[in-house]
Amino acid sequence: MCKTCGTTFSIGSRIRRQTKSDKNGLVLRLLTNDTSLSKICEITGLSPRGVYSKIDFIHRQVRAFTARREGCFEDVDWAWVGRRFATDAQSLVLNWPNKRTRAPVEVQYLCTAHANSGYIIAADLGFDPEVEMPEIEALMRAGGDFALPRAFRRQARVWSESEFSDYLDKRTRNIVLSPHESEDFDAELQLPHTGAKIRKDIAEYAHALLLRRFLHKTDNRFVFVLDADPGLARAFVAVFAREVRRGMADMIVVQFEKNLSNDARNARVADGYVALQADTGITPDQFRTIPTQFANEIIDYEIVGQIEGAPPGCPFEWPYHTKPEPDRTLRILTDRGQIPVDRKARLMRLATLRSVDSYFHKVRSNIRATARPGHTPSSNHRAWTKHHYYNPRMLWKVLEIYRFKHNWMGSRHTTKTPAMKLGVAAGKIYERDLFGQ
Repeated sequence: MCKTCGTTFSIGSRIRRQTKSDKNGLVLRLLTNDTSLSKICEITGLSPRGVYSKIDFIHRQVRAFTARREGCFEDVDWAWVGRRFATDAQSLVLNWPNKRTRAPVEVQYLCTAHANSGYIIAADLGFDPEVEMPEIEALMRAGGDFALPRAFRRQARVWSESEFSDYLDKRTRNIVLSPHESEDFDAELQLPHTGAKIRKDIAEYAHALLLRRFLHKTDNRFVFVLDADPGLARAFVAVFAREVRRGMADMIVVQFEKNLSNDARNARVADGYVALQADTGITPDQFRTIPTQFANEIIDYEIVGQIEGAPPGCPFEWPYHTKPEPDRTLRILTDRGQIPVDRKARLMRLATLRSVDSYFHKVRSNIRATARPGHTPSSNHRAWTKHHYYNPRMLWKVLEIYRFKHNWMGSRHTTKTPAMKLGVAAGKIYERDLFGQ
């Protein structure tokens, strides 16, 4: 007991205060297997407040676990497990808590995956739950930030309240409400009680800085494969400038056609086999029987002939299409003429975003709140889904929980988790390990 205020407290694990601790694992499994919060309440028998409490507890356990275990990246043998990383971003949607707007608010989810193991090294949502937009607005007005270019503001990291309100006004400009409806709605836009959106360019630089902190205690030469976002490429080149000058980092930008149907993708793969047969004289059926190592050597040899003599850093259209990444265009940003042509061909063949795009697909499939919003004739041309979260903090927590499950737990069919492949775990992590049961 505190002798001043009389408050009592005990030192020990938070788990001792858990009620219905047998529900922890069930909530974790439902939350990461495409179940909405309302269905979790129905299945577990918990109230909504109880489910939110469980999510808070699981999130605290996940953060404590990763804080202990992810500090061992410096012990990873990158030369053995692979030195390639893939970085991309996807837009996730929140329902803003005002029926009058009914417009999706997009937040960026930026991830970097280790190419060989699929381990998500870093994942950042463009939202800071620890600040409040009204306070940011007051600080910016008091400091004269609005009179300055954004690059010179003291509060340049996050959106202010007025800037975000203007953004919502633009998103809802064409929404038409019935006069009988509009009387029931507040004139003011409802902003979240806590949290603020982070500027996209700031998030990209911070993400690159975090990766550099993870990797700076090694002399390995790393390859970063980046999505064709100009801001992302600028951030990585600036943050890893010293490594690039020393020849210890390569940056490759990848762009491909993302909106093709399955049939169109198969057709592009067939076109790639036709091009390969024309270059090598090997039919598609013959090529499929060749061991992967020798097939890669054949492809590298053909690519060397096509890029030899090309100016350094010029884009190259990959001729042998793959189904995940058809019509791929590559550009080695760090090529100043010093990279041997055979290594350049190998870098291009291995430059793919499949590891991070695969994780994004799992996120969309296994977290109900990240599903793409739908448009219906009755929705007044507004994208909306009842399963998207109204509270951005909840999305932030659930994404961290899912990243942990992907990296350390896997599914019941997983034999080797990404953490095991990376060499930071000896075996799968089970619910009893996370919850201390």
